[in-house]
Amino acid sequence: MMKRFIPKRTFLLGSLFALLLIGGGGVYYVKASGMLSPGLISATHPKNTPLNGYASHAEFEHECSHCHAPVHCITDTRCQDCHMEIAEQRLEGDGLHGLLPGTSRCQTCHFEHQGRDVVISQFAYPNVDHKALTGFSLARHKVDYQNEAMGCQSCHSGDRFIHETLDCLTCHVQNDHDYMAEHLELFGADCLSCHDGVDRMGEFDHNAYYPLDGAHLTAECTQCHANLVYAGTEQECVSCHVDPELHAGQFGIQCERCHTAVAWLPAQLIRHDFMVSHGDNDTDQCQTCHAVAMTTFDCFSCHDVHQAEEMERLHLVNGITDYYEKSCIECHPTGASGEAAAITGKSFDLSSYQPDSGSGSNQ
Repeated sequence: MMKRFIPKRTFLLGSLFALLLIGGGGVYYVKASGMLSPGLISATHPKNTPLNGYASHAEFEHECSHCHAPVHCITDTRCQDCHMEIAEQRLEGDGLHGLLPGTSRCQTCHFEHQGRDVVISQFAYPNVDHKALTGFSLARHKVDYQNEAMGCQSCHSGDRFIHETLDCLTCHVQNDHDYMAEHLELFGADCLSCHDGVDRMGEFDHNAYYPLDGAHLTAECTQCHANLVYAGTEQECVSCHVDPELHAGQFGIQCERCHTAVAWLPAQLIRHDFMVSHGDNDTDQCQTCHAVAMTTFDCFSCHDVHQAEEMERLHLVNGITDYYEKSCIECHPTGASGEAAAITGKSFDLSSYQPDSGSGSNQ
């Protein structure tokens, strides 16, 4: 009986076909059995609204290509085939996914294959650095008053997670009504002006903005922060303290020259650069120099006209030709002896000066 030989090429093609058939069947079996799956897919759907015909990811658990692409694995474009609202947010730069960085890698925040009961949208919540993005920490907003896990919708109304949708009051008023009623009356409804979630007010140092000492320590907040305005509050005394009638409008607004935060009275002359007693002039009456108002002074109210003429001649003899253009305080800031020479660099020679003993004329 003669042996029949199969051509080598035919044998190779047949073997390759058999391998492909076996391999394809094996892949199909592995895929269908879920042997390569890292875990069960979520069967939850918080919104309870089908997307692209599916109620949850679990319904296409064995159809990996819905989310996975060759080589690139999970791709944002495949996720957005169903989650079209995410694509819209990213395109318009609005909403949570339009504001967050790195939203092209869905798996960074949304971990699948964690089990049937895992809500991967809530699972993403701890993966967002809310403090870095918004300045508000979620450290104290992980669970609500009922100890239930909080999500984005717990604080933001709707699905647009932006500042305008923030709602602090609904939750806090419903669960702590009496405290919030008083709190709102005292501080208003702009929660973020004082709170950052850590809590900022717990570590607030008023002295870093304005030192509270003396009588200010016991003052009510609203005495300085009228109409619940905190930022930009004036720090001058006159912004809170009205100029009393006793001042007669003569003392100006530099209250710290006479008053301290300990108490308004007794008033004291804390700062007076010019020597009250200088030369032969000794007075304890403010009006001697401050005849019109405490914020202005007149040296000639003490140095009468005749003396003024003599001083003019003295200045001219010593080369001070712009005598009329200067204010006395420029060369005599404290009235101390010798300071004019130090300031002007001129040593006054009084030997050639002869006071006019006549009518006061300097002729």
